[in-house]
Amino acid sequence: MSLALVEMRPSAPLRYRVSDPFVVEVITSVAAEFGLSEREMMTHSRDHRLWKPRIAAMYYARLLTSCSLPELGRVFGGRSHTTVLRAFRRCRELIDADPVWAARMDRLLVKLVERIVVPKL
Repeated sequence: MSLALVEMRPSAPLRYRVSDPFVVEVITSVAAEFGLSEREMMTHSRDHRLWKPRIAAMYYARLLTSCSLPELGRVFGGRSHTTVLRAFRRCRELIDADPVWAARMDRLLVKLVERIVVPKL
């Protein structure tokens, strides 16, 4: 079932339909983990405090949802599918190379899986 993100979260900066509404949960969880707003996750800024959380969100959105690369590119501020693919690969490289980043990504994955598995009452 495809839902408009605006219907799911009235304050969400996304304004169109996506094939997997869990993308909103990924963006919200990653933003909260890094102390950012959802809007900051969508900006085109290359600020160091924004690019790592953004690639983490792209990584988990790609890994845990059924959205295509072009669709995820649109979600993340109108980026191309190759940008999403590059972010996915870069995040994987960081996980392999940096134990601190890997531990943070593991904690984030646990939070995301809990949101998928644990039903909301």
